[in-house]
Amino acid sequence: MNGIDQMDLLLCSVLLVAMATAYEQDYCYADEENPYLKYGTKTAYEFVHDKSRNPENIPHCRPIQFWLLSRHGTRFPDKSDISAMQHLPDLRDQILNNHEKRRKGRLCHKDLDNLRSWSLSVFPSQASELTNQGYDDLKFMARRFKTKFPTLLQQTYSPDLFEFRFTDSQRTKASATAFADGLFGSSSGVNFPQPLQNDTLIKPYDSCPKWKKEVGNNNRTLEEKHLFEMGPLMQALVQNVSERLGFSYKLTYVQMDQMYDMCRFDKAWNIRSTSPWCAAFSKEELQLLEYREDLEYYYHAGYGNDINIKLGCTTVRDMINHFSQLEDRNHRDNIQPAGIFYFTHSSAIQMTLAQLGIAKDSEHLTHSNYNSMRNRKWKTSDIAPFASNLAAVFFKCEMEEMHRVIFYLGEHLVRYEGCNVGLCSWSYIKDKFANVASQCNLDFCSLDGSGSHRQLAISWLTASAFVVVSVCRQFVI
Repeated sequence: MNGIDQMDLLLCSVLLVAMATAYEQDYCYADEENPYLKYGTKTAYEFVHDKSRNPENIPHCRPIQFWLLSRHGTRFPDKSDISAMQHLPDLRDQILNNHEKRRKGRLCHKDLDNLRSWSLSVFPSQASELTNQGYDDLKFMARRFKTKFPTLLQQTYSPDLFEFRFTDSQRTKASATAFADGLFGSSSGVNFPQPLQNDTLIKPYDSCPKWKKEVGNNNRTLEEKHLFEMGPLMQALVQNVSERLGFSYKLTYVQMDQMYDMCRFDKAWNIRSTSPWCAAFSKEELQLLEYREDLEYYYHAGYGNDINIKLGCTTVRDMINHFSQLEDRNHRDNIQPAGIFYFTHSSAIQMTLAQLGIAKDSEHLTHSNYNSMRNRKWKTSDIAPFASNLAAVFFKCEMEEMHRVIFYLGEHLVRYEGCNVGLCSWSYIKDKFANVASQCNLDFCSLDGSGSHRQLAISWLTASAFVVVSVCRQFVI
């Protein structure tokens, strides 16, 4: 073989290695122009809310009351999550070692560089508190609503005109403060009432023993999520992510959650930055993880359990009662607030939506119907991200039907069934929820020894299978 042939052979070998390396590399997250940013209940509000700032103009109608139920803005992780994140620096070092020394793994150089420069910057003292981005979530949300309804929300603050209420937590109180800042300015002297320790209006599940026993603290609530984890789609995800990061064994779901949580918290805190941990997952894998969390909340706070729907009655009743007091033409004799603002948590938002029939799919979310539910309405990224909110606006109109109602979810107009492009007849809404308003109480919350009325009951075989697979997986790993 002459020198030219040897040179050609060497060049081909180099090209083949380069091609193999390029093939092994899935993609480069750092180069993604439009990465997938829907991360379930930890989705940044900035990526999902309606961006419109145009005033709402409904001919011959004027808004006379604004009712809001909002989740707190972006927060720091809770103590248990922060504790789990302490393992990430070691995991990061293993990933770098896999690529640089063991020559295993498929992350691109940019993603590896981002991972190398990453450091954990959250501390236990910050657990569950509102972040700076979380403050902005609520402040700018208020400004957009103020622009949309100027005659109603641009009034000078008065405790008779605007009511605030929040749960007994730093993040909801800070969210209320941020919202008030957006409406009235930071030195408006807003009267914030003391939060109730057991607020049955905006956090009813916390005062419901039956819900805690049969849903909140019941492993059966997680059955569909666990079955999904045991299925082929999630098993393939674990295998692919493990190989992409250069491991010769399967990572655990605990490790997956640590990386996924860091990815989505990172992005929610710093919406203009790239989280190196998101590079561990492809778009399809992020969608699978999103569905996995949707399964959890569907049964924890949504349509998957009748108790959840019942608990949504307290906020719906409050809205109906407030609007009912405005029906009388002479309501001016009894001053009614222009704005009622409640700040609570994700579960309360979802329970309220379930009671109202919003984001309801024609079939239940289960571990086996992921593909047919890709376009589902119950997607926590859209309905329950940080700062998720449901707004209802009551209008007085100069027409045969004097009063109308419009609903907004995440500032998007809700095209409510039975309404005209989102504009609902008040008589229709009032009749639809008359029984909810009149019969809502939490008497059912007392423990009576009865079982939960779940649509999907757990089987002994399923529970046993999950335990066996979990134990065996530990030995395999």
